[in-house]
Amino acid sequence: MKTREEEKQAFQGESNHQLMLRYNQKRKTPNTSKEVFLAAFTEELQERGIGFEAITSPTGELNFRMESDVFLSGKKLFLTSDFKAKNATLTLHFKQNRASEKITCAFKRTKAYSLQLLQLLEDTEGAILVSFEHEQLQTLVDGTGIHQYLMASFDSDNKLIGVSFFNQSGTGTFGIQTQAKSIFVFPQNQFDFYAAEIAGFELVM
Repeated sequence: MKTREEEKQAFQGESNHQLMLRYNQKRKTPNTSKEVFLAAFTEELQERGIGFEAITSPTGELNFRMESDVFLSGKKLFLTSDFKAKNATLTLHFKQNRASEKITCAFKRTKAYSLQLLQLLEDTEGAILVSFEHEQLQTLVDGTGIHQYLMASFDSDNKLIGVSFFNQSGTGTFGIQTQAKSIFVFPQNQFDFYAAEIAGFELVM
């Protein structure tokens, strides 16, 4: 059985996403002591500034049962079991003095390196948040056939890094290579704010 120090050493050099994958893999491993691992894991999260309230009890104690996989949004850990519905709530933060807003939108997590927006948007009439869970530097977002939609792109800390406008006319294909870890796509006239006003977002459980 590994010590806490040995478990911690195994985390070195891993990205935050790889750390979540290690947790999910360990959760499914039978007949192994998980208390030492979980103690080292949460210590590593503290050092990285990642919130892990999702794996603590209401009294603040660590939950050693590990009954659900986890995923990361920004600097906070979430249980996949809390997001069985297709929708999620976001808190959008804005630049300058505009007050934050809470909105409900469709939510999709994907490991794919390319994404066809038209196929996703056919399932929803409004906004959608897509979180990319792969280790590639870029994702290809195919916007072929998309008209009058905006795409706000965010880094791994859920901070805005760019805005794109989809309004294809004519034939052919249209795509964007992005380094974003999340994208928020919505009809141009759905909200009373401009996409460029967004500073960042938080996923709300």
